[in-house]
Amino acid sequence: MTADEYLRDLLSREAVDSGPKSPLRALARDVHDICRDIVGGDLLAVYPAGGFEKGTTNVTGLSVDLLVSLAPKLNVPIGEVYEALYAALDSRGLELIRRDISVAVLMNDVGVDIIPGRREALTTDVHEFWLSRAERAVKTNLTQHVLDAAAAGRSEEIRVLKLWREQHELDFPSFYLELTVRAALRKKPKGDLAANVWTVLGYLEGLFPARSVLDPANANNIVSDLLGPKERDVIRKAAAYARAARAWTDIVA
Repeated sequence: MTADEYLRDLLSREAVDSGPKSPLRALARDVHDICRDIVGGDLLAVYPAGGFEKGTTNVTGLSVDLLVSLAPKLNVPIGEVYEALYAALDSRGLELIRRDISVAVLMNDVGVDIIPGRREALTTDVHEFWLSRAERAVKTNLTQHVLDAAAAGRSEEIRVLKLWREQHELDFPSFYLELTVRAALRKKPKGDLAANVWTVLGYLEGLFPARSVLDPANANNIVSDLLGPKERDVIRKAAAYARAARAWTDIVA
């Protein structure tokens, strides 16, 4: 078995149905009902975003990102909306985790990242979100992120790196990871999976800690600020350890 065959076998094992008829999409209805009770008529829609919509999720560490799109006229600060959503979910006895722009909750045995965002205008997909770790608001376009991911064509490499991240319990936000993979592979051919993953690990070991990463949909959003130097160094060391391994089975399994 070649290295490419080994990695693609892993991806086949980890495949998630994210198609239009995926049962996971039904979770959006449950989240819609919860959020409607919180914000009432200011709720515009709830729909998938993030890795699930990009096709970069794995069974391991599976989560479904659901964007809660709120009306531009909502006159409550987005940080307060985030906290109100957290409190409402907590009152239902659910186990919650604060993530960078979402509240993570387990629903029907599936991890769901609920992302409250206020739409900038009805004519745009730009939303304002609350960065819970940094405690500040940020604007970006999650729909543009999905389109950019499709155009980049690096879903296989991203899924392998996500699997590696989960197995080594690394704090590496998914969007930051995705943009890092794309930066590392900017001039590399598509389809050469094992070689490309190896290149990404080399990038993580070398250039990654000092490189700033900007949100393509908003250059004022510095995605690399989600992690500090010590957190980035943990990732660097994990990549160096991986590249010292003798076999792919020692890197990701």
